[in-house]
Amino acid sequence: MNFLQITLKDLLLLSRDRRTLFVLIALPLAFIAIIGSSTGQLFSQAEAARKYKVGIVDADKTELSGQLVEALQLVKGLEAESYPTKKAARQALAEDKIHVLVHIGPKYHTLVEELEVIDIVRPEGGRLQGNVKALDVAVEAGPFLANASNLLEIVVLSITVKTISPTVLEKNAKLKRQIELAALKSRTTPTETETEELPDFLKNKPDPPSINVVVYQTVVPGYTVMFVFFIMSFMARSFIGEHDMGTLNRLRLAPISRPGMMIGKTIPFFIISLVQTSLLFLAGKLLFGMDWGHTPWMLLPVMFCTSTAATALGLLVASLVRTEAQVTAYGNFLVLTMAGISGCMMPRSWQPEFMQKLGLVTPHAWALIAYDQILNRPEPDLSVVLHCCGTMLAFAAGYFAIGWWRSRGID
Repeated sequence: MNFLQITLKDLLLLSRDRRTLFVLIALPLAFIAIIGSSTGQLFSQAEAARKYKVGIVDADKTELSGQLVEALQLVKGLEAESYPTKKAARQALAEDKIHVLVHIGPKYHTLVEELEVIDIVRPEGGRLQGNVKALDVAVEAGPFLANASNLLEIVVLSITVKTISPTVLEKNAKLKRQIELAALKSRTTPTETETEELPDFLKNKPDPPSINVVVYQTVVPGYTVMFVFFIMSFMARSFIGEHDMGTLNRLRLAPISRPGMMIGKTIPFFIISLVQTSLLFLAGKLLFGMDWGHTPWMLLPVMFCTSTAATALGLLVASLVRTEAQVTAYGNFLVLTMAGISGCMMPRSWQPEFMQKLGLVTPHAWALIAYDQILNRPEPDLSVVLHCCGTMLAFAAGYFAIGWWRSRGID
């Protein structure tokens, strides 16, 4: 008897347990769908929350003040809303409906008309003195941005100077004409020939992926790695079942070495792990629009090494446990703990530096680093991927060696 016969026998037995095989695929797929959709919605809300809500009160009601209001509304990072009175805007500020209040006073247009060119060229001096209050414009920040009120005043001053510059330049027709000619001369539109000479990545720059696709680039590999290591529980239960039925004792009497027997018992679960990983990544692409990166072939060695580490760890756990209760306790503890510290449940970049370093004691973290290189980097670093694969194989060798040594004590 050789290890291939043991492998074929175990594959036949495992293929009959279709419910277990279904759970290995359906459970992580359900987690990926739920976590991915929830996280995508959270990120979408976070993107919207990054905009500062500005309440604008235009007490001047002139063309100049209207231009300032329009300029504030066009700023991408601001969500501007007009209020009829300062009292109404302050009420909204107190209720945290807005983060900033900008009040354009009735003297705004008069004060703008009094400005000279030097005042807008050097706004930190002259009549403005670097303060928007000199134009009867008041900026009030709510508690959300209380510490950034000075910065907000500078931003509003910058936008104000930009909108009033054409009006102030009207006082010096010659200077205005020179500026217009200079602007016209510097305004260049790429010709057809110039466009052809542009690099391909500039000519055909792809649209940025949606936030949901970006989420699944992290969620799919993270939870795939986590559930790949659930194979250890199934391996341990299989070993206990064969031990209770006396199959392991009969295998010891067969003409096969202990390492050969261990390899033969491990390969079926390794194959299942590879199929599980492949199906989850395929589902990620077909169901969630996941991108496999610019070099999809690099996923194959990472999948191989991750499954190798998972099945080797399963062999180690199988050599340690003796009962179903121990499988549940030890298996779940190891799976959840290692997944938590490695970054399977949340992006590694979100973890504190200490946790990122601590996670490196698990093969999970190295798998995630490799997947991140392949899926999220425009030009993956092959040396990083190979280093991660080598580290996972080292973990696998260590787990297998300890599992083989421990298996000598199994009766």
